[in-house]
Amino acid sequence: MKKINLKIFVLAAILILSNACSFLKPSVKADLNKTSYAELLKIHADWQASIRSMQANTRITLDTPQFSGNFFADILLEKPDSLLVSVQGAFGMHLGKVFIAHHRFIFYNQIANQFFKGNKSDFAGRNFLQFPVEISRLGDLFVAHDAFDVLKMTKYNIRDNAYYLEAEDGSLAYHIWFDPANKMIEKIEYFKNNDLLFRKEYKEWREENGVLFPHLINFVKPQSTEGLSLYFTTLTLNKPVARAVFKIKIPADAKQTTLSL
Repeated sequence: MKKINLKIFVLAAILILSNACSFLKPSVKADLNKTSYAELLKIHADWQASIRSMQANTRITLDTPQFSGNFFADILLEKPDSLLVSVQGAFGMHLGKVFIAHHRFIFYNQIANQFFKGNKSDFAGRNFLQFPVEISRLGDLFVAHDAFDVLKMTKYNIRDNAYYLEAEDGSLAYHIWFDPANKMIEKIEYFKNNDLLFRKEYKEWREENGVLFPHLINFVKPQSTEGLSLYFTTLTLNKPVARAVFKIKIPADAKQTTLSL
């Protein structure tokens, strides 16, 4: 009995000490007097500019009314204008590849053995495989990119212990939550005509080669009850990427369609 009581005492002491240590850790609180919304946007823009290349593997969880399942993707990015995404399904089945350049798009649907090519405008409104994301927005999603031109601030305060910004840019409006600790975006909502188009959440920020990056990205389109989550299992930032790896090999028997024609 004494041994059992001793074990309970030791366990209780560990729990008390661990809780005490957690209380001693300094928590960063949002302070509008110390950080302006302009500073947050500047930090965000500088951070995005600091990402010059990416080599990554991701686990993708897709949930739509038509399909739910898990995928895996290899991502290769080299700025200013090269992105290659290769997606596999269960048991390593190759599903599709997309290459996005400054003006040129190439999309190979490996299931249908169908190959599309054209420029950005040709792919407007086309989704990638079963993903609820247009091909033109795919690159922004995978590299956690949110581009703001000239934002007009309409509200700036503290919400849920985060810096909270409401702003407008042309026909779009944004609701943005910034983490007070790293000053990075933790959630952003895109609106058009007061309708919520989609929501993105950036979580599990970790440093890679001196650059912070969210290892978990959630993307949700509430109106159509569609969404996907990206979890980066491996990630390399700002290391050289060989140009040859961006080439997509197309079988000779693939059906080819040039959308620009």
